[in-house]
Amino acid sequence: TPGGGCELGPNTGQPSFINTYQRGANESVWKTVPQPTCDDLKYGGPNGYLDLFISGSGTAQWKFTDAPDADARAVQAAYWADTWAKAQGNESQVTATVAKAGKMGDYLRYALFDKYFKQIGNCTSPTSCPGGTGRSSEHYLLS
Repeated sequence: TPGGGCELGPNTGQPSFINTYQRGANESVWKTVPQPTCDDLKYGGPNGYLDLFISGSGTAQWKFTDAPDADARAVQAAYWADTWAKAQGNESQVTATVAKAGKMGDYLRYALFDKYFKQIGNCTSPTSCPGGTGRSSEHYLLS
């Protein structure tokens, strides 16, 4: 949950980024609402910006979006940097970066699954589609 510096970002003095992709059941890029990444329920409805997307009580929170295609390109760049550094005998110069890229790649695997971990297939209802188990919600594409 956000602390005292909510509108200043995760750490005091940091900017508050804009999250443009929190959407509800009727998702559409044309229906996105720009909002701060930190919602301390100070603006918007009684539950902050959450009232635009869900019903119920809000909890102060940080919200972020991601770009898995950009993350995948960064992992690929780290791979090639490691490959070329090894060929030149300079592997130690990229070891720390490659380790970070590996960790990002671990989290990037979540982008291969349906956003709501629903079974992939003939699902046209936002409420009645069965949840996935194991790899049944994996579509093998970056979402």
